[in-house]
Amino acid sequence: MGEYSDLEQGALEVFVTSATAPIYACRADLPPEVFGAFGSFFSRNPRDLRDHLLDAILGRIKGHEMEDAGAAQENLRKLAFREFNSPADALKSGVSKSQAFFREWFGNYSHKSIANIVWIPFVGTNVSQLFARQLAYDQLAFFIEQSTRFVKFDVANLYLDPEVMRSSHAELYRSTLAHAAQIYGQFTESAADYYGKELTFEKWLRSKTAAEDKIIQAEDSVQRIAYRRELKAKAFDVARLLLPQAVKTNIAWILDARSTEFDIAAWKGHPLDEIKTSADLIERAGGEIAPSLLKYTKENPYYAEQYQGFSGALNIDLPPEQMSKGVDVISYDPNAFDKSVALLLMRNNRSGDFNRFYTHVKNELNFDEKIHVLQVVTGNRSHRDEWVDIEEAFDCVSVTLQIRTDIGAVRDLRRHQKWDRNEGLYTLENGFYLPEVIEAIGDAAVTAYTECMEKTFDAEQKIRKDFPHQAQYLIPMAAMHSLTMRGGLDQLQYFVATRTVPQGHFSYRKDAYNMAEAVCKVHPWLLGLQEYPEGQTIEEVAKNAPLKSVLRMYIGETGLHS
Repeated sequence: MGEYSDLEQGALEVFVTSATAPIYACRADLPPEVFGAFGSFFSRNPRDLRDHLLDAILGRIKGHEMEDAGAAQENLRKLAFREFNSPADALKSGVSKSQAFFREWFGNYSHKSIANIVWIPFVGTNVSQLFARQLAYDQLAFFIEQSTRFVKFDVANLYLDPEVMRSSHAELYRSTLAHAAQIYGQFTESAADYYGKELTFEKWLRSKTAAEDKIIQAEDSVQRIAYRRELKAKAFDVARLLLPQAVKTNIAWILDARSTEFDIAAWKGHPLDEIKTSADLIERAGGEIAPSLLKYTKENPYYAEQYQGFSGALNIDLPPEQMSKGVDVISYDPNAFDKSVALLLMRNNRSGDFNRFYTHVKNELNFDEKIHVLQVVTGNRSHRDEWVDIEEAFDCVSVTLQIRTDIGAVRDLRRHQKWDRNEGLYTLENGFYLPEVIEAIGDAAVTAYTECMEKTFDAEQKIRKDFPHQAQYLIPMAAMHSLTMRGGLDQLQYFVATRTVPQGHFSYRKDAYNMAEAVCKVHPWLLGLQEYPEGQTIEEVAKNAPLKSVLRMYIGETGLHS
């Protein structure tokens, strides 16, 4: 790190949080490409990124020098005194032919490595649920999307696939979606009325704790608005089961340039027009942020062939089978207990061969001694401590599960991006999820709900003969589906802890309990047990478990959602 003058410090701190601290952050005014190019120098150049920034401002990068020294100093002064409309202009004017410079260095310093550290923020508006599904498969995409709980979806704003709309199925496609939209609106109101009878305003107000003093002290009109909002949130949890995949959402995400480049090339060969169009839009938008990094974006025929199902070469005509909610353990390591303890011991001792620790645990420690290791590791764990292990020793042993549930829950479960995930096309052939609350609302609600599913299934069968991928836009969140996931044991306990919280959706809460039960039947040691008690639910077992600090789940229900 160089010694900077006051003027240089002032100019640098337009782009970084400190011109002197050994650790600093880069501000939004530093273009991602500049960060990527200068960060890449670390692999072969010991100078600080700030030194390279200053060189760019002053036009003294080799091969890109500014001839006018006065103009370079004026760049510095304008930055220091915040006189640039766009600070990035100072960098561009200090690097002649800036894009040529970036391309030169990206080519010399490994394109993919540099692209890993350049993150691009994106926003997608009015995209369908199938777009959100596709994005979620990128394990490095961090995103937030419109909530099905706190937002009433605009069911008049549905994605109309252009290929279907040019076909003889256009009217069937449109009318099926319109019918689902109508029932969604009806269910939002009827579910809110049902919950209002279950939990009256007076009972709701009495349930408020001291921590919610603001509500307790508020005027009656404010309290009733809050009460109705919570009723609606609970109602949306029910009504969302009727939302088709064509319903549009808004989503914001960040993704590194390397993954963005990969997605663009792969998505260009996707069978859905929406995804192909999105690839072009992402390429255009991302190209304005990091044009020298999004280089290899030509359609990838290998991935296109996979997206399009190898032209039916792998099709198997299995008879439809109705699914019920549940979790199946597809594969697990019967020696997971010994291996997990060995990994934890290995990480907390001098470096040595894993097999020596594993042999020691397997042959020298009894069950109670192994449990003691877990108790030592987790003994001081608080509810804020998300992970069993500060590094990833407890994640080195994994389990593979099939989760049979509704598509709405899959939408939430798929967000656990450190899990590997696999699933097929959406269909109503597997049946649909009918939660108890709909039966509790009444026979009319059950009839309307069931008829909506049947009408949609009939349309799906007709449309998918010609458009197997596009027919997915019709499928409601209630459709039963199979999601296969593989993750480490630390990811497992995190999943269970976060998805059983009382604020969670009733559907994926049930999935999380099912997951915990299925895994604990093959790994009872997660609860400090040698065998899983026959005939007991996971809630019953967890309440009396001798080890409660590894696999943590919330037991019990709650009222409404604020």
